[in-house]
Amino acid sequence: MPGQRRIHAILFDLDDTLLDWSGLTADFPTFMRPHIDNIYAYLTERGHSLPDCDAFHQHYLKTVVNHWSEAKKTWCAVNFGRVLTDFCQSLGLDDREIDYHAVMCAYDARPVADVVLFSDAIPVLEALRQQNYKIGLVTNSMMPMWMRDIELEAYEIIDYFDVRITSGDTGYIKPHPFIYQKALELLDATPDKAVFVGDRPDYDIVGANEAGLTSVLMAPPYLERELNNVQPDHIISCLSELLPILQTLEETDKK
Repeated sequence: MPGQRRIHAILFDLDDTLLDWSGLTADFPTFMRPHIDNIYAYLTERGHSLPDCDAFHQHYLKTVVNHWSEAKKTWCAVNFGRVLTDFCQSLGLDDREIDYHAVMCAYDARPVADVVLFSDAIPVLEALRQQNYKIGLVTNSMMPMWMRDIELEAYEIIDYFDVRITSGDTGYIKPHPFIYQKALELLDATPDKAVFVGDRPDYDIVGANEAGLTSVLMAPPYLERELNNVQPDHIISCLSELLPILQTLEETDKK
């Protein structure tokens, strides 16, 4: 039973932890282009005066980069709604004439082409559910969770999670402890009884360590992340390796 064992909750990062990005061949501007074009079309159809499509695209990307650069100074999250507001205002558009939720819908969130689930993701999530672990998702995404949920539904994993939060909704990005604490609060779990699995030493693992969770670095062969003196409690090369780690934690606690 959960109340009798060492670990109650397992938190996962999403990208490069549950989702395998190794097959992606397009760079960031290229795979973002169709979404930005959708926003351009939406605003144009509603009579807004815009620069040409290429300039619009470049300006949007610059806005996103600027927001992330500022976020890393304080770990306050990038929020997609605020990005869009800043972007549209910088183009001289009138906020009062823009339905930002409709703009987000026009963006058309969907799985990225060539990005797939790791082959063992569903078997591992199923095993955790069968063992009655609480399962959470914590991602440094500027998107609201409802937009990332579109992807989770497409990958058929949304129902495995008891809690799903993005930094954009929560207000802080990993490694700030607040985002971990918020997920644990929603799961009714404490840090000493939780494990966090993520691929970024500088964000996922540093944050998990500082928040008091057991940290597991997801290090598939295609990723080359420098540890830079960050010390995860465990390192795995595939998700299946998490299960024996949990078993060892339970057995160690009984001794």
